[in-house]
Amino acid sequence: MPFSCSIYNIPNCLKIIKTSQIFMITILCELNSKILRIFICTFLLLAITIPNYALALSNTTLDRIVTQIESLYPPLEGYVIAVEGNGLTLDLKQGMPVKKGDRLKLIRYGRELFHPVTKKKVGRKETDLGEVEILEVRKDFSRARSLNPTALPRKGDGVRSPFQKLTFLVAPPNIKARKKIDAEQLHFNLEKKLNEHPRFEVPAFDFGLWMADKKLSEASALTIKNLRRLKRKVNVDLIMIPQVRTIRGKIVLSYKLISAADGTLQKQAKVLSDDDLPTAEARIKRGTQTSFDKKRKEIQFIDKQQFPYEVVDFDVGDLDGDGKNEYVLIDHYRVMVYKMKKGKLRKIQQMRTQKGINRLLGVDVGDINGNGRDEIFVTNWKGDKLESFALEKQVRKNKLKYVWKDVNLYFRIIRPFGQKPTLLSQSPGFEIPFIGPIKKVVFKNRRYIQGPKLNTPDIYGIHFILYGLTQANLGGNKVKETAVLDNNYHLRVYSPRGKVIVKSDTYYGHDPRLIEVGVVDEELGNLTTGGGVSVGREGAVRYKGRLQFVKNGGRRFLVLPKNYLTGNGMLSESMIVNNSGLAILSVNRDGFAKVLESNKQKGFLAAFRVVPRKGNAGADVHILRTEKSFMSKDASGGMSDLSTYFWKPD
Repeated sequence: MPFSCSIYNIPNCLKIIKTSQIFMITILCELNSKILRIFICTFLLLAITIPNYALALSNTTLDRIVTQIESLYPPLEGYVIAVEGNGLTLDLKQGMPVKKGDRLKLIRYGRELFHPVTKKKVGRKETDLGEVEILEVRKDFSRARSLNPTALPRKGDGVRSPFQKLTFLVAPPNIKARKKIDAEQLHFNLEKKLNEHPRFEVPAFDFGLWMADKKLSEASALTIKNLRRLKRKVNVDLIMIPQVRTIRGKIVLSYKLISAADGTLQKQAKVLSDDDLPTAEARIKRGTQTSFDKKRKEIQFIDKQQFPYEVVDFDVGDLDGDGKNEYVLIDHYRVMVYKMKKGKLRKIQQMRTQKGINRLLGVDVGDINGNGRDEIFVTNWKGDKLESFALEKQVRKNKLKYVWKDVNLYFRIIRPFGQKPTLLSQSPGFEIPFIGPIKKVVFKNRRYIQGPKLNTPDIYGIHFILYGLTQANLGGNKVKETAVLDNNYHLRVYSPRGKVIVKSDTYYGHDPRLIEVGVVDEELGNLTTGGGVSVGREGAVRYKGRLQFVKNGGRRFLVLPKNYLTGNGMLSESMIVNNSGLAILSVNRDGFAKVLESNKQKGFLAAFRVVPRKGNAGADVHILRTEKSFMSKDASGGMSDLSTYFWKPD
């Protein structure tokens, strides 16, 4: 993400480029003095607050494990130099370890392949002929036999290690150490380290969730029967089984590598920890705010849970109709369902979209079809098109299924003062992200359709969108007023005819997320729409979080997010939100009055939800904050915290 040296009006002051192991900082300021240029840009870089994890040192324990695995599975290639029946004489590349019993792939090379434009050779066509087994290893050659009775090997065929590109599944770590190791964070770190290696890959499949869904133990999951079931879901070479133990007072991380084909043990090893494994204590202590407001005790801290990725949005609802709420979280490409178990959120379901293609923007949960179970409505950008969708839980199969797909609409649900949820929708424009009126979505004749227009002022587009908007009957009459955060993040309340009833000068902070029409034209500095039309950057819109009207006790409130901007202008890419809070305003016929505002916490407030308890017994306040590295544009570059508080009834 580019930054600008605004004091000298010099764009592209610096760029931060991530390499495989380190971050290289290239300073590009165009000043006359080279020394002065370096000094100023270095100062500006240091002035930027970067989350600690963004520039964290390499995890040496996990680095050693990756290095071990690489040495265990070195690449190996060679050629068939003689054929006698199914017996083969092989010439293997010198220095590559091979032993009796090892298996190699047998390959038939075909015609050479050339790039159609550059005409450069890019490789050769290959046909897989099965496997060969090493029978004897000598200094200058090896003997082998073909395991495929239908293959007819011949001179010049190639042999290759089956593990040129190793694919892994990582099982949930088994923690048996005295020290409280954060298993979820360790699992995430292991997958990330393996993915960073050029020869290793971890597919987008949650092995632990699959075992839980099938009610399988670790041992039963590795039987031939269940491995065949697994193969129908994902194709991998190895399954890593990690374990953390305390041995003679030292933390040891051991692992087994199990063949995903037949469940046999392939390799096992252990590494003495450098005391750099993530701990549960560190996770909880990190920025935990146990007090919502230092001076008052109306809202009490319950718990905080960290997620090792950037959570984009979340909502709460009853997905299976059992009277207990589930928590639905999204990152850029996944929809994840969590259930509260023993005071902690545990992932019970997950649905993935194609990473790098899809960009999930928002999630809303509510029963719109009236069957007693809440649906999940996800706003999704796919490439340069808006392809939102809705999911519903299949209770018997314990799966999520699509009930509405490829929807060219933005979604948002509002629940004024605990009323039934209303699903709002708005269409995308051609040169601006939003266009036309905000409409309700209704379920009619077994399908979702856009219904009547929301009774709002006819002010649409950039300044009046379904995000940062809600409605409620505030004055005691039959009409509903519309509350919005305007383009400068000030609270405004409109009558249906467009009259401004409330105009607050309080600044409620910007959201760092930008909704763009298309991609940035680097040369022109414009946005390019999906239709190839370039528009100015003014066509982009800042995302706005929820506004929620809530009843607690006998009083009415409006709850708003409050982010504190520390960067440049509203549409500047260098905008950073370092701190955030939550504001609670009381609602009366005369307007609004601030009742509470949480203490500032690190990170921007990505989402919140106030969930009233039954029987007017107060409410749970859930606050999602994200500390995202500005150097990463995907979910791996950030961490998120979901804090829960209890709000006492008045």
